[in-house]
Parts: sequence; C-alpha cells; structure tokens
Amino acid sequence: MSPTPRAADRTVGSSPTPPGRPRAVLGAAGALAAVGLLGQALLPGTVARTSTYLAVVALAVALAVAGSRRGDARPATRLVALGVALSAAGDLVWQLHHSLAGATGVTCPADVLWLASYGVLAAGLWRLAHGEGTSRAQQLAGWIDAVVVLVAALLVAWQLSISATVQDGSLSVLDRVVQALYPAADAALIAVVVRLVATRRRGDRTPLVAAVACACWLYSDVVLLLQSGNDGFGSWTDSGWLLGSLLLAAVTWVRPAVPAPAATGVDDGRSGLGRLAVCLAALVVPPSVDVVSHLGGRSAGLAAFVSTVLLAVLVFARAALLLRSEARARALVRSREQYAAKLAAWSADAVVVVDRERRFLSDPAPLAALLGVEPSALVTVHDAVRIAGADPGRADAFFQQVLAAGGTVVDGELVTRRRGEDRWLGIRMVDLTDDGDVRGIVLHVTDVTSRRSAERMLVHTSLHDGLTGLANRTLFTDRVGQALLRTVRGGGTAAVVTVDLDGFKAVNDTLGHDVGDQLLFEVAGRLRAAVRADDTVARLGGDEFAVLVEQPGDGEAQAVTTAERLLEVLTRPIQVDGTSVTVTAAVGIAVGRGDVTAGSLIADADLALQAARSDGRGGVRRYDPGMRAAAEAARELEQELRGALERGEFRLVYQPVVTLADRRVTGFEALLRWASPRLGPVGPDRFVPAAEAAGLIGEIGAWVLREACTTAAAWRRAHPRAGDLTIAVNVSAAQLTSAGLVDQIAVALAESGLPAGALVLEVTETALVRDPEHAAASLTALRALGVRLALDDFGTGYSSLAHLRQFTVDVLKIDRSFVSTMAEGEVMPAIVRGTIDLGRTLGLEVLAEGVEHDHQARLLAEGRCDSAQGYLFARPLERPDAEAVLLEQAACPGAAVPSPRGPRPVRSPA
Repeated sequence: MSPTPRAADRTVGSSPTPPGRPRAVLGAAGALAAVGLLGQALLPGTVARTSTYLAVVALAVALAVAGSRRGDARPATRLVALGVALSAAGDLVWQLHHSLAGATGVTCPADVLWLASYGVLAAGLWRLAHGEGTSRAQQLAGWIDAVVVLVAALLVAWQLSISATVQDGSLSVLDRVVQALYPAADAALIAVVVRLVATRRRGDRTPLVAAVACACWLYSDVVLLLQSGNDGFGSWTDSGWLLGSLLLAAVTWVRPAVPAPAATGVDDGRSGLGRLAVCLAALVVPPSVDVVSHLGGRSAGLAAFVSTVLLAVLVFARAALLLRSEARARALVRSREQYAAKLAAWSADAVVVVDRERRFLSDPAPLAALLGVEPSALVTVHDAVRIAGADPGRADAFFQQVLAAGGTVVDGELVTRRRGEDRWLGIRMVDLTDDGDVRGIVLHVTDVTSRRSAERMLVHTSLHDGLTGLANRTLFTDRVGQALLRTVRGGGTAAVVTVDLDGFKAVNDTLGHDVGDQLLFEVAGRLRAAVRADDTVARLGGDEFAVLVEQPGDGEAQAVTTAERLLEVLTRPIQVDGTSVTVTAAVGIAVGRGDVTAGSLIADADLALQAARSDGRGGVRRYDPGMRAAAEAARELEQELRGALERGEFRLVYQPVVTLADRRVTGFEALLRWASPRLGPVGPDRFVPAAEAAGLIGEIGAWVLREACTTAAAWRRAHPRAGDLTIAVNVSAAQLTSAGLVDQIAVALAESGLPAGALVLEVTETALVRDPEHAAASLTALRALGVRLALDDFGTGYSSLAHLRQFTVDVLKIDRSFVSTMAEGEVMPAIVRGTIDLGRTLGLEVLAEGVEHDHQARLLAEGRCDSAQGYLFARPLERPDAEAVLLEQAACPGAAVPSPRGPRPVRSPA
C-alpha cells in the first residue's frame, strides 16, 4: 500500500479554514484508526475485519478529498488525496481479485494502483518540500540530502530484499520486477520524507504527520516482505497501511505555516548540523552493509562499492555547498560592516563605545570629526569634554546617571562653547557593559545646534510681531501678568497704555498696503524711542499698539506722561516711500495692582481706548468702572437682540402725518419698538446702533419694510376715502449701503400690493455722507422703483445744500430742534423760513416734525409748510388706534385729527 502526499501551499486569496477544524479532523482520524485496530483485533472472522478495514480506508479517502478541496488548501494536497485514493482502489481491486475471482499468484492488477500511489505520493511530498522562502542554493542542498538518503536506503533495500527477489528463479520476470519495485518505492519515500522534514518551516506540522504516515506504510511493507503471503485484510500487519492512510488524509487538513521571508542566499540553519549529520551517517551505511554481509557469509559486491562512490561524491558536493554558504555569509557580514562604517563616516552623528573608566573602546574618529579635532587628541571622554568646552560637572553627573540607570537609555543635552561659538550637543547613552557583544557604554552624540536655533527663532516668532518686531499680544499679556505679580511683592502699580492710529485705513486705501506696513514700522520705532528701556511696547493687532508702564506709586502720573509723549511723537510727519504722512491717535489708560489679572487690565485699557475714539482725534481717556458697566450692558443688549425678531418681540407703531392746511391725515410714519422680556422696553436710539454693529439691521429692516407695506396696503384697501395714503419708513446708514436693500423693497411692495409711490423712505444726512458713492447709487435704484425719498433731520449736520444738489429727494423734513425754537408770540425763525423757501424753490414737499403747540402749527402754515407731525396732532399709535383715526376721519370728513397726549416718544431710525 502507499502513503498519501501532504497538502501543498495555501491558495492565494482563499478564505481561511477555522483553526479548530484541522484539529477536529486529526481527532477523527485517530478515532477511526482506533476503531479499525480494535475491529481487526476483536471482530471474529476475516470478513468482518476486512469490511472494517475497507470502511475505514473509504472514510480516509473521503477525508482526503474534502481536505484537498478546501479554500485554503495547498495545491499539493490534490496529489495527496489522489495517492490515498489510488491506494484504496488498489485495496479494493486486490480484494475483488483474490476473493471474488479466486485468482492466485504474486502479481495482480492491484499492484499497478499501489505502485502508482507511491509515485503520486512522492510527487506530492516533493512539491511540499519546495517552499516559497528557499533559495536555489537551499533547494540544491535539499536535493543532495534526499539523494544521499535514497542511495543509502536503496543499498539497504538491495541487501535485504531486492537482490534476493531479483535472483529468485521461482518467480516470473514480472513478479520479480513488481516485488523489487516495492522496497525501491519505500526507499524513495524515505528520501522524500527526509527532504520534507529537513526543509519544514517552524510551526508546520505537515511534514511530521506525513513522516509518521510513511513510517506506518514502511512498517507494513517490511513485515509483508518477511511473511510468506497474505490471504486477506484484517491482520495487524495491515494496521500500518490503515493508520498511514488516515494520517495522510489528515495531512490535507493541516494548515500551512506562514511562508518565510525571501532568502538571502545564505544557509539559514536548515542546512545545519542535523542535516550534515544525516549526510555523514549515510557514509557509514555501505561499510556497515559490507560488514553485515561478510558476517552472514555473503559479499556486498558491486552495490556497496557503487553506493560508496556515489555517497562520497554527494557528501563532497554537500560540503562544497556549506563552504560556499559560509563564504557568502562572511562576505555578507563584511559588506554590512563596510556599509555601517560608511554610514557612520558620512553621518553627522558620532557613535562610540567607552568603558566605565571613560576610556574609548572603539575608534574615536567619529567623535573627533564631530568636534573638529584629530582622533589622537581623544583618549578619554574627559578629553572630549575639555575640547568641546562643556561643563565638566554636568558631564560627570550625566555619566553617573547612565551608570545608575542599569541598561536604560538616558538622553540629555550639553551646551558647549568653542572658539567663541555656542553649540548644543545631544547626548544619548546606555550602559551595555554586561552585553557580550558590546561590553561597554554606547555613547551617541549629535550636534543639535541648528535645531535649538530654530526652536529659539520659533519661540521668538510666536511671541513677537513679524512686521514691527514688537511683542505680540501673547508676550505682552505675560509681561503684564509678571508686572502685576511684582506689584504684590514690591508695591507700585502697573499701567497699560493702548494706542490706536486715526486714519490708518485711509492710508492703506489710498497709498497701498506696502506703504501702510512701512508706516506701522516707523510708528513702532517712534513708540520704542518714546518710552523707557524697561517699558514693553507691543503691537496688539492692526494699527493698535500698547505700552506696559510700571510705576512706583499708586497714581497715574507716569502713565499719563507716557501717553502725552506718545501722542507728541506721533504728531510729527512721517516720511514713507517719499510721501509725508501725518497720523494722530487715540489713547486709553488703565492702572492696576496684583488684585486684577493681566487680561482684565488690558481689557480695561481697551474700553478706555474706545471711549477716547468716541471723543475724536487725539483723545486720551482713563478707565473708570462705568466703562465696564456700559460695555457689559452693550454685550447684554446685543445678546438679547439676537433672536428677538424670531421670538416676535418687535412691533411697529404709527405716527400720523397731517396737512397743515386742513389738518387731515395723509399718511403715517412707521416707528419700530422693542419690548425685551428681560430688559423691558428699549428705545431705538439704543438698540438700532447695536443692531447695526452686530450685523442684524438688515434682517430687522427687511421685516419693518414688509410689515409697514402690508399694513399700509391693507388700510388703502379698507379705507378708500382716505385717499393716497402713504407710509414712511426710516432707512439706516447700514441699510442704505447694503446690496440687498433694493431687492427687499421690491419684494415688500410685490407681496403687499402697495403702490411704489405710497412708500416714503427717510434717510438722514449722516447716512448719505458716510459713503456718498454707494448712497447715490442706492438712491438712484430706489427712485427707479418709483418710491419717494425724504431727507430727514435737514440742516442738523453737514452742508445740506451740497446734499440737495448731489442727492435727488422728494420730501424735505425740518428737524424738531428747529421747530422747538418757535416760541409763542414770536415770528418764524429765519432758518425755518429759509428751509421752507428752499423746498418751495426746488419743488419739494416740506414736512415739519416735532410740532407740539398750536402756535407752531399756525406759524408753519402761514409760512406755507405743507405738512407736519408731532404730539399736537397725535402720538405714535398702535395699529388698531391708527386705523381708528382713519375711521373717525372718514365718518367726519371736516373734522381734524384728534390730539391724544402722552409721553414724548423716541423716533426710530430703523
């Protein structure tokens, strides 16, 4: 019978078999073997034992076929399964031939299948022996090992069996050939198994299982040779074939080991002493056979001589391979040593080995090259420390730390000074005195001067302004904190003086950013020159600077003096790129002690600076607690303002506009009101600027437009007798210059159905002069829609005549401040009369606001003013009350508008 070859390499990309399955298969194979052996020993009769044998062999074939068809099975397992199947087929044919057909003789058709199974198994085992991680030299060594074992095994088989079989004249030539092939096949299997076991990977159990399987078959073959015949299955001799078949089936289920890395061409231990011992032991076989044959009265003859010569040649070839492998290994070692030496020679690092007495055990040339001296100048580490100019005490402490670390790596740095130059050396040491390969302390030295310089530069960059070189906000805050700590220990105060340039944006816009950068650089130089050497000057961002002033007393004298000096040096013209530039500044001052933080003191100075900006150019303000309260109130107002529109907290009230001739209502002005649940009623003079600063005025203004237009359109439809009723809405400066104002008005008119001529947009002179070009473009687009425009607060600010020439409007509103000067019994003031005459001359409607007394209305009517609004006629009304005025006016066409009294409202610029 023939053993079955083991499974080959795993198929690439296949799904792995669960690791527990091969163990289960091996356990099943063991259980089947036990059943077969017990069946042969205990079952009565040859038929029962033969049936048990054939059943177990059939199961072995099934296991082998299933194992070879797994996803992760190696290709060689198919040969293993085929070998097991051929052996089982031979068993079946032999049984049919000798039992059912009653044939006799030595040779039968089953021998063809059995011998074929030997060849197939040998091929499978040979394929398993060729791993992916073996080089050509290793494969050749494996071939030689296998042939050595084959020659020795064939010699033994020749002396024990083959020679007698060939010379047996009682057998036919076919019988002698077939019977001689069995021991030869066993010898070939032995050689292949030796090759397989010798080249197996660590952790791979397949060669061991295959070796045991072949040993079982070899046992049965040898016993069969010693017996005179066999009439059927079931004897203990057949148990070897049975167990071998099961083990070979289990080979197909054993998972392969992970392939070894690519070979380097150097024998890695698989050609070690064990394999060399096998080759040398084979040389002993021919003389041993010769001695045994001589003691038995026979002669080994030519076979022993031929095998001796073959073995000698093979062993010589094997030894030559070992020598070549050793030569390659030595060459590889030399190459790696040269590679490491060249790397060390061209490396900026130095690695040396010293003993505990600090004497060099290795070549000090790398360290000498790093220090720029000859190697002969370095005998001990003390020489290197002295030449480098390092602190001997620190170096000694570092060395002692390494000795105490007990083999742990210790890192550190040493600052050196040689030839007037500071250098930093990175040191890395480890005590490997107890290491048999090193036997010393490894010292690794690296020049880290460039890295330390880069770190210092990075720290400087992170703490200083890149343009002016002044301290930035981070460093300035730290300096202020340190100054405040000093006031706790030594008394005195710390003052922060903040400076903000006036007109810097205009310089950037007109002369360019490059000139602006030069201006900032020159300003920084002047600020540094104007303060004491121990004062810190910083650029906080943009055109804002700050100075830290430490004062011995509790007052502000030194800080005020510094602020005045800063303003004085900044008023002098600055020459920038051939252009003379004059700048002014606003200054804020805050003084504190250790009971405040650096951040709060700088914030206080910023609050004072904001107050100084509001005072105009060249203003200086000192911080007082009221500024913080005002700032907190502003932040609270902005916080409450966000989301107020979505929460429905805004509403509109409507103040009637009446004609002075008959005092009938011709329109309304929509005024915005806000009642905050937390802050209560807030006047427009507070929340409108806050909404502009927070960027909310656009959204709020769009809502006002929609609401006012919708209300006016509804009134015009419900009260047609009211005539061409108009609605006036205030537009802020931020709305006037925004890109979406025209679209918002167009949408509001379209959605409400209000005619464009019924909408009056009121703009102030201040809004017009903030950005005249954008304002003029917006007014032109608005007039194209058909809406009317009113110039509010006329005469209170800038050159009104110039505005009337530049901006085309429809209505001229006389400010309440002029109307309030019209006292009882006096004539109309000249400025009011002049405004009315100007409006008449230009063909504009003139409207007076803030009319509170009847004599004011009478004088305005006599002066031919068209219309008016104010408390004399009506206060701002809620929507139902305003509509009630329209109803009352419609019911009594000749009646004047009622005059309700109440608190004076604050008008809304929104």
